[in-house]
Amino acid sequence: MADIHTSLYNFMRAYRNKDVTTTAIIRGGHKMSYDRFFKEIDKVAGGLFKAGVRKGDVVMLALPNIEQSIIATYACSRIGAIASMIHPKLSSDEFESAVKKLQPKIVFLSDVNMGAYFSRCHGAKRVICHFCVYDYIGLPRSKYFEAYDGDGEEIMFYMQSGGTSGEPKTVAISSRCANAMANNLLAHLDDKFDSHNAMLVVLPMFHGFGLCVGMHAAICTDMHVVLQPIFNAKKTTRLIKKQKITTILAVPRMVQKLLACDEFNGKGISSIEDVFVGGDTVDKELVRKFDERMKECGGKGTLSPGYGLTETASVCTVTNGDFVDGSVGKPLKNVFVKIVDEDLKELPVGSVGELLVGGEQMMTGYVGDEEATKKALIQLDGRTWVRTGDYFRQDEQGRLFFMGRKKRLIKISGINVFPTEIEKVVKELPFINECACIEYRMKGKPYIKVLVEGEISDAQKQAVISHVAKRMSHWNIPRCVECVTEFPRTKIGKIDIKGLSYEFGKDTQGG
Repeated sequence: MADIHTSLYNFMRAYRNKDVTTTAIIRGGHKMSYDRFFKEIDKVAGGLFKAGVRKGDVVMLALPNIEQSIIATYACSRIGAIASMIHPKLSSDEFESAVKKLQPKIVFLSDVNMGAYFSRCHGAKRVICHFCVYDYIGLPRSKYFEAYDGDGEEIMFYMQSGGTSGEPKTVAISSRCANAMANNLLAHLDDKFDSHNAMLVVLPMFHGFGLCVGMHAAICTDMHVVLQPIFNAKKTTRLIKKQKITTILAVPRMVQKLLACDEFNGKGISSIEDVFVGGDTVDKELVRKFDERMKECGGKGTLSPGYGLTETASVCTVTNGDFVDGSVGKPLKNVFVKIVDEDLKELPVGSVGELLVGGEQMMTGYVGDEEATKKALIQLDGRTWVRTGDYFRQDEQGRLFFMGRKKRLIKISGINVFPTEIEKVVKELPFINECACIEYRMKGKPYIKVLVEGEISDAQKQAVISHVAKRMSHWNIPRCVECVTEFPRTKIGKIDIKGLSYEFGKDTQGG
């Protein structure tokens, strides 16, 4: 364990004594030892410093999962700069908007996006990192820089989030916040990882889960970080077998695609020990199928759902061998939670209310939005809490159950209806793969509509309504079921509920 009140780089170096001869990063056929890893960080830090980057300056990283992304991140920490993590495939206008807002001194681009972004950098120096060649074209060469040690309160990351209210925000994450997240998660998992483990990092580093767990927590523990820039079930399976992957970060859809892949079978995948799943709800059927596959291949791997948000540097709850249907596990060590009502009064065990999260792994605030920061970070009982904007209940054992997003709450006749609970019941039917529950209106009156991905018959649509009617109160019963050829997805693979609601939730009869 190490002191979280220090820079991201110093925490990583101090967490565990590193054998510099061991492998730090693997991508394709290339391996980088910890010795070279640390030297490359200092080289890039020197280049940034010579280019005029100092403490508090913004360095924008619009890179896929390549070595340069990790090295540039820790290089920013070495000199106290802020790493702004940007999706490498934003539209040109979205990228330009981010540049105007955050005013970076340097922008790291790749050959994936430099054609679209090169002219949109508004005076920021451009550094090109090629996908197939390890390079930093445009970055000055220098070994000299003034190392910044930090007390942990310096801003380390700018990350994009939907915000706790559902509106797009830029979240400021301190080194202390990211360090605490890694420290709390590793302690919660009994600090079981070391250089014998290999972490598959396919989730992008503009996503808190991929960045703070896949990169930071993994490197802290000397794991081999195996990078895969683009997820493909067959290629991922080959990579798992070749590199003897033990740990995977995923969203549910990735797990579904792996299980549907014929190659994801046999002794070659028995090296898997842990698959941590976040970003969306995980149903018991997915856990059952994964457990069965692991037993078939002679492995002991487990699927562990969790919950987190960018405002807490990703994970703040996770299951640890104690999965219960609907649960996202217990709070990490040193993480505090409350379930409160609309007046922020704590509710009894078993009640549904908004989840508050407290502890060291909390954001500093939203960039350029003091009002939103004040709404999201509140003082209660002598502690600062993040309002998650999500509904939960907690059982007697401390397990948390996700009930739905506050911004997705539907009121039917004044009764709170949680779409995720309806979706979970609908998915019990064998002919349903993916579904989404939205509100739609007729003459201004709210009703429930279930959208199903793919084609189902009229009889099956009626079966959906009947099944919900048997399993849930009448407020939850959908008025209709509609088929959608393919659900729109967000950039990290979640179902785009907002897009579906806009297209299928309109009031077609006025009002």
